[in-house]
Amino acid sequence: MNTLTFKKLSLTAVCVGAGLVFSSAAHAIPTLDPLNIGSAPTGTGAGLAGTWYKVDNSAHFSDYSYTETDPGSSRYGQTDAIKNFSWGSGIWAATDIAAIAAGNNPYVTATASTVGAISYSNNIYNNTVSSGGYGNPWGPDYDRALAPIVGGANGCSLATANTTACAGEQNYAAIFTGYIYVATAGVYDFGVFADDGFLFNLLGANNTSLAMAHNSVVGSPGRDMYSLANENGSTGVNLGVGYYGIDLSYFNREEAGVIDLGWRGPGASAWSVIDDTVLYNKVPEPSSIALMGLGLLGLWGSRKTRRTGSSTAA
Repeated sequence: MNTLTFKKLSLTAVCVGAGLVFSSAAHAIPTLDPLNIGSAPTGTGAGLAGTWYKVDNSAHFSDYSYTETDPGSSRYGQTDAIKNFSWGSGIWAATDIAAIAAGNNPYVTATASTVGAISYSNNIYNNTVSSGGYGNPWGPDYDRALAPIVGGANGCSLATANTTACAGEQNYAAIFTGYIYVATAGVYDFGVFADDGFLFNLLGANNTSLAMAHNSVVGSPGRDMYSLANENGSTGVNLGVGYYGIDLSYFNREEAGVIDLGWRGPGASAWSVIDDTVLYNKVPEPSSIALMGLGLLGLWGSRKTRRTGSSTAA
């Protein structure tokens, strides 16, 4: 497994659903019950199911709400869907992904699928890592599996990100769904390392879930690490033995793209990418377990965030 180094845990996310149990102490630890207690799987998992989408880099389709903050712009102070600004092409928020996946976006140019652990990047990221361009505060770092939607290996790096040859590295999204089997009860935490944005839900019994997100590239610090516990104001989440659902949506707009889903178990201090042997892309035993899937995407509204710097995002 690869060790993840967390940079900054900054955003506040939302707990959705009912039935989460909190203590009255500061830094309360929520409890999430499994979808089904179940028994230990007889075989190993193969990873989460991933569906990937590439969209036209020049297409204007994002409904993310933005207020122009540049005093030199003729639209200074105006609030509108970002697609209606001259520079507002491509994916701008994780909340754009639902329409892309539903087939309501005519600008999808390619699709692909994967099954496995969630640890992917594009050529710009991998080639820049290989040349020593990253590292602290993200190091130690490594080359990840190539996102299938960007094609084969090429020479794209951060220095050449805006060349025509690197056009396929930009504006793609993925949705990962499935289950994780927790074999040992205790306090866990889940982490997402993403560039540019994501929505994550850990699903439990009785329509309960814990969530975290970095929705928009607008005003974004870019590449960052997020902890489910930290984003929900706790030091972890109590999990029992059994199956939990995972719903993760992710997008990369420009330049380097990377997504990792990691965790640390009871008593652990190190983070690691979740091994695919505990991840399941199909309904495991018993068949009564039902994954909530994309329904939770509707709970996330586009959060208005101020754009900083130039009108093109990193």
